[in-house]
Amino acid sequence: SGPRGVSRRPKSLCARGTLRDRTNERGAPERPRSRTSASTMYGDPSMQTGGYGGYGATHSFGGELGSIPLAAKPTPFVRRHRPSNFVSIFVCFLMPVVIFSGVYSLQCFSFHYTDPKACKSLSFMFLGLVALFGIAMVSSWRRRDDGATDPKWYTFLFVTSLTGWICGMVFGARNFSANISPYLDIMNLNVYPNIDPSKYTGQQLMDAGRIFFTPETHLDLGHSMGFRNLDTYCVAPITSPSANSSGTPTFDFWAIGINCCSGHLPDFHCGEFNNLNAKSGLRLMRDDQRAYFRLAVQQAEAAYNIRAPHPIFMLWMQDPMSEISVYHDDGYKFWIIGVSVFAGVQLILLVIAGFAFWKAGI
Repeated sequence: SGPRGVSRRPKSLCARGTLRDRTNERGAPERPRSRTSASTMYGDPSMQTGGYGGYGATHSFGGELGSIPLAAKPTPFVRRHRPSNFVSIFVCFLMPVVIFSGVYSLQCFSFHYTDPKACKSLSFMFLGLVALFGIAMVSSWRRRDDGATDPKWYTFLFVTSLTGWICGMVFGARNFSANISPYLDIMNLNVYPNIDPSKYTGQQLMDAGRIFFTPETHLDLGHSMGFRNLDTYCVAPITSPSANSSGTPTFDFWAIGINCCSGHLPDFHCGEFNNLNAKSGLRLMRDDQRAYFRLAVQQAEAAYNIRAPHPIFMLWMQDPMSEISVYHDDGYKFWIIGVSVFAGVQLILLVIAGFAFWKAGI
């Protein structure tokens, strides 16, 4: 209650009126505080937690408290990258090299010769490992939006591993057929010393790998011949002074060479034909060449009226063991070169891929 005629306002309204009418020390009315300054001090509703004033709360963007401080605001000129995963990079280098080396070794060496079925089975086990990499690649591409995995590194791993498996199979088989297989074939055949070619036939020495002839043995260059089919396959009979001159001459041991005669004249100059100390022969182990040398012998039979019922083709030389060692050494040399080249190429591809992914911000 109060004096009549004087209206009473609520206490809260009076307080507000008092604030509005309050003056500063100089007598000027105090300016009302703006909504902006009040929001800055107490925080607007979007910055408050649970609907209450968050005095002194840290300012944030996106409605979450303290998610990005004002001082850490990124500029549009800064590229953000994922941290490099050195374990993944190391795996991407190591696994393709291991797959290539394993398959290349299985195809190159004696295990391929002694047990080809087991060799093929183990090689396809490596292919199964490559298939697992392919499954992981597909799965990572499907889950690429969650950011947990990097599908591009999985793709790199799968592609290079598959390439390594294919290269190991192809180049390993080539090295095996060109070097390791001939070496093992010759080493598994018999060695015959002090053989007189006029007293033995080809049927008697069908399992010969190396033949050491008598000191009087020589090449009969007058009965040499060549057969041309892209290359010229040259042959010359191996004979001795004790050969029977009566009747049709028979020659079952032939020195051979490729592109070392004219083909239509008796001008054989293959291998160590002019080495007087050459009295040995290393048997030809290339099945793909044997038919062409047989045709050259048949031409010589027709041209010189001679017989060669069971010809054995030999590389004429002084020391067959040195030639055998070349096969063996070349096989291991090409194995080392193959593994080194693949590892080097893999490292180069890894560096290129890593730089490209880094530039792309992956």
